[in-house]
Amino acid sequence: MPTSFDVALQDFHAGRFADAEVACRAGLQALPNDLPLLSLHGVTLHRLGRIEDALVVCRRAIAQHPEAPEPLINLAAMFQAAGRTAEMERCLHRLRAVHPASLHASQRLGVSRQEHGDVDDALLHIRRSARLGPFASGTLFNLGTLLLSMGHPVEGATAFAALVGNEPDSGLGYAQLAACLLVAGDVKRASELYERAYRLDPSNADAIDGRVRCRRYRVALASATHKEVPQGLLVRGPYQGISGYAHMTNRLVDSLAIGGTRVHKLGLLGNEPWASPIDAAVRGRSILSCLTPPTVERVPGLMTVNLSMFEGTRIPPSWYRFSLQHDLVIVPTESSRVAWAERGYPEERLRVCPLGVDPEMMDGPLVQIETPSGRPVTSYKHRVLNVSDFIPRKNVDGVLRVWLKATSAMDDAVLVLKLGKGNTQTRAAIEALFQQTEALVGKKREEAAPIMVICAALDEDSMTRLFRTATHYWSLSHGEGWDLPMSKAGAMGLQLIAPAHSSYVDYLDDGVARMIPCTIGPAHLPNSHEPWPVFHGLDWWEPDEDVAAEFLHRVIHDQDGRPRDARTRLLERFAWSQAADRLLSILCDVGAA
Repeated sequence: MPTSFDVALQDFHAGRFADAEVACRAGLQALPNDLPLLSLHGVTLHRLGRIEDALVVCRRAIAQHPEAPEPLINLAAMFQAAGRTAEMERCLHRLRAVHPASLHASQRLGVSRQEHGDVDDALLHIRRSARLGPFASGTLFNLGTLLLSMGHPVEGATAFAALVGNEPDSGLGYAQLAACLLVAGDVKRASELYERAYRLDPSNADAIDGRVRCRRYRVALASATHKEVPQGLLVRGPYQGISGYAHMTNRLVDSLAIGGTRVHKLGLLGNEPWASPIDAAVRGRSILSCLTPPTVERVPGLMTVNLSMFEGTRIPPSWYRFSLQHDLVIVPTESSRVAWAERGYPEERLRVCPLGVDPEMMDGPLVQIETPSGRPVTSYKHRVLNVSDFIPRKNVDGVLRVWLKATSAMDDAVLVLKLGKGNTQTRAAIEALFQQTEALVGKKREEAAPIMVICAALDEDSMTRLFRTATHYWSLSHGEGWDLPMSKAGAMGLQLIAPAHSSYVDYLDDGVARMIPCTIGPAHLPNSHEPWPVFHGLDWWEPDEDVAAEFLHRVIHDQDGRPRDARTRLLERFAWSQAADRLLSILCDVGAA
């Protein structure tokens, strides 16, 4: 005759959770401390959405069976599902104290710490996992990936070598091992491993792209010593797309070509249709990457130069370790130079090369958009634009707080927010941020001047049309490497409101823009003091929201005084041709071109 546990388990596996819960309760009346019944009861209650009841049952199981791992594992999983990270981690620490050999506890702690940006603590837990389970491929993969992301490619290679030693048919393992070696500068061995990964799995995208990049690097290195090959510049980075790095690479490469420099575009992955033909070689002395430091690959025999930038007061430790492997780091602003130097990077290997702006005109087609009430945006006297990725660094929550506090529904003004690239998840997150900010401020958006949100990917022409609809451009960002939208707005003649920090102070001042004073503080999540995992342990700038609100009030009530002209300065000092000339001069000075 089946027991109550057998009946409950059968119902659970059949998806009859309500019946399973009844069977569990019946069984526990006879056996109130039975561990399998308590564990199943807790999990069943959780499946039914009765979270607090499930937690009570799990805690009861732990009290009755303090040495048993199952209730601790279940309780940790419930806390994780509820987003209660600290309580989840306490359960896992207790599990590891009770069972020091628990691979599950160390693995989950490592993943959790990594998700929250504390990579140093994550590494301790994942190393422990690797010692406890030396043949666990998932653990070795996590260890290798984490080590590489932290700027330890050789140690990462050791982990992936152990993985393929355990699983010699793992094409993914060989591709990741090759990636580590490529960052470390071992092109020959990386090429061999990519070939092996491709033979094991011809559909492996990393192997396909890696083979092409390695071939390009071999051709570039061979061409460097052949005088019959035309001299030129090898550039690796994104060239097409809507990212800031792609825009920068595109404009610099085109300006260099216009100036007479022969440029060979290596591509980012190596297989892009816009990359230069592999046999159209140039004789270069270096590879100029336009990338974040973790994505740069070294080719011994050619100088490694990286054009990059950072948005905080100091670069992360991983960026420092990656950058130490590069011969030269070029940044667009003094704030980025300081960010590298403050971490301890050798200042003699740093150069500053300001970027350029596009000389676009305000006259031309506009984007025809309406506010939620149906009124055309262009019918408002004061039209304030903000273009941002929907990430904490852009301080969209601050923009909303200031707009809600500084404006009223009677104002002849509109805020146009172009946020993110457009997907359902982003739209839901934007709405959640609106509601959260309204609750904190104590004011609904309907009580403020209208806010128009655009959540979609726009091509360059559409973006220019959007800028033409505005009279002002406003940023409240916590930090920028350059901020192409701000420089574009200034070059088009919009009135600018910008924080007085990071890149902004390199091309703006009080003479050409309204500059918001700032302080420095820890990076955090929107409307919160909780740290932002991406900037874990780092600082950024906090714009003064009261001053920003005062600036907006003056604008909206025509008390802003004379217009300020950023266009003339930007077009005179920051042409892309000037940026390309400066870049080439830097490369020539250090023997990289």
